[in-house]
Amino acid sequence: MEVEEHIHVLVDPPPSTAISSREQELLDRIALLEKSLSKSTHVFDVVIKPKRVKTFKWTVNIEHATLEGLKNFIRGTCPTPALENDGAVLNILNDEGKYLPMNDQDLRELLQVFVSKKNLKFTVTVETPSKAFSDWTFPKVCQLYGLDGESEEPTMAAFPLFSCGNVKPSQESMEGLMAELKSRIENTPINLLSIEATKSLYVYSYLLAGANNFKGKFEIRPQKVISGPNGHGPLDFAIDLRRTAKTVGVTEVKKDDFTKGVAQCAVQFESSLSNRKRKANEIEEEQAFERVFGIVTDAEKSYFMECTMDDQERPSFKLSEPAVVVYNNVSVENMVREVLSHIVWLLEEAQKPDSDSRS
Repeated sequence: MEVEEHIHVLVDPPPSTAISSREQELLDRIALLEKSLSKSTHVFDVVIKPKRVKTFKWTVNIEHATLEGLKNFIRGTCPTPALENDGAVLNILNDEGKYLPMNDQDLRELLQVFVSKKNLKFTVTVETPSKAFSDWTFPKVCQLYGLDGESEEPTMAAFPLFSCGNVKPSQESMEGLMAELKSRIENTPINLLSIEATKSLYVYSYLLAGANNFKGKFEIRPQKVISGPNGHGPLDFAIDLRRTAKTVGVTEVKKDDFTKGVAQCAVQFESSLSNRKRKANEIEEEQAFERVFGIVTDAEKSYFMECTMDDQERPSFKLSEPAVVVYNNVSVENMVREVLSHIVWLLEEAQKPDSDSRS
């Protein structure tokens, strides 16, 4: 009997190439990330502090990004005076943390990290080193606050005109001021007004007479030290409102350089208002005060100034025409009265909440 032989061939199926949906999702994400990283140009959502909630679109090739380029973007979208301060630095904040890029390479690496984490939104804060008020020059201040326009050599005409009002001073304060000035002229001759310390003596007499129209409401503080985002140092004279203990008036005594005096006063204004903003929660009604006044004077010629700050903490300034006193003139009393009436008006305005003073 023949025996049938059977050959059995076992065939294994090829290995399955199917992958799970989770694996596919990961592969897709990797591919998307590789594609994103290979692309150099990205659109970032940038928020610029302080008090900016709106985002701005910044399109940049991160391989060629520079700090100056980011600063120019900020200048173009929402001008920030602090950028014009020498040594201004950019603090960058997002969900990953806070960063301080010190050079272009730092910035490029940081942007690359944001792209790799698919987090293209960040906040920029401009921080500036504060310098002494006396170090500021007029051209630099005009540049800082955007007052120079296209001029390379700005003049005081860069400041909008301030129409300083006047209020008739009390007879007592006027008579007291004239008696004090007469005594000073007799004992500290007018020709010594070339000395700044002598000028300060005369200026204090005017400030005291002005404050005497509001008994107990103001303090005159020589050499009060304040600091702000762009400057620090002593004020020649600060006028503080007693009920808030905050500076509402700034007086800069100059021997001759009025443009430098105006420059210093402008930075002092910003410092005074910035301090109020920072401490506004301490005294609830302080939030309504957004103005500060100042005088730049050599005791013979006086400029009056006003500074206001908007809700974005940007200061704006106005500067008056000068009021002049000629002490050996027969009409000196009328000249003195004009200066004093301006000071009294400023002190009256300084007591009003911002909404009242602008109505």
